[in-house]
Amino acid sequence: MGKYFSVTKKISIAASVQHAGVIADGNLLADWQAIEIPKGAACLKSLTLLARPKGNSTPTPNIFDCEIYFSKTNTFSLGTVGGAVSHFPLPDLQGLIKLDDGFFGSNVTNGTAIGSTGLGNEEQASVPLILQGDPVSGDNVGFDTIYVGIVSGGNWNFGNSDASLNAVNETGFAAGTQTVITMDGTSMDVREHFAAGDILHAQDNAVLGTLASADSATQLTLTAANTDAIAEDDIIYNLHPITLVLGFEK
Repeated sequence: MGKYFSVTKKISIAASVQHAGVIADGNLLADWQAIEIPKGAACLKSLTLLARPKGNSTPTPNIFDCEIYFSKTNTFSLGTVGGAVSHFPLPDLQGLIKLDDGFFGSNVTNGTAIGSTGLGNEEQASVPLILQGDPVSGDNVGFDTIYVGIVSGGNWNFGNSDASLNAVNETGFAAGTQTVITMDGTSMDVREHFAAGDILHAQDNAVLGTLASADSATQLTLTAANTDAIAEDDIIYNLHPITLVLGFEK
């Protein structure tokens, strides 16, 4: 009988990159990010991708094609996130999953788009995959590290073209000043964009901290006082707008 396990990986995209707007077809969504799995080869049976929406008032979901790459090492960068993919040789690539917009659910809430290899043609999705990290790569005893990177196949956009949306409505405050953050909330509800556990950064990558709760349409509460100073009208982003849930058989 097979042994199954899952790994959840939150994919970080800098707030400044999100704020810049569209990450177009063929550009890099995420450079190599580490995932630890139990030592030795494992069979990737399924992949689910969760994507937060654009920072607008509907909100507009991100339901676009993407290519998800797996590698044994991160020796060569895939490029600059938001920009073109590098042309370096990548000898340690181990697999590819192509997730197209037809693999996503109808997403009636718009708050989080969900796409899965189980919703489309598995042959097109390129699963299952056998993945194995370098035997000395793991940070923890009994684990190896593999790496995942994502390339856009459409106009992914976590940004905010309207400065009144998801903007801080404060006179500005120094580092370590407060846990409760008042937002503008113009024509929108911040609860559609943020959830407890999100790591919040401003558009210039200033760190607010971890979200304890989204209390109302215009109020966020952090688990601790803000890490960096924040200015009025700073646009706030979730550092991890994409989450991967990987299902393995060992």
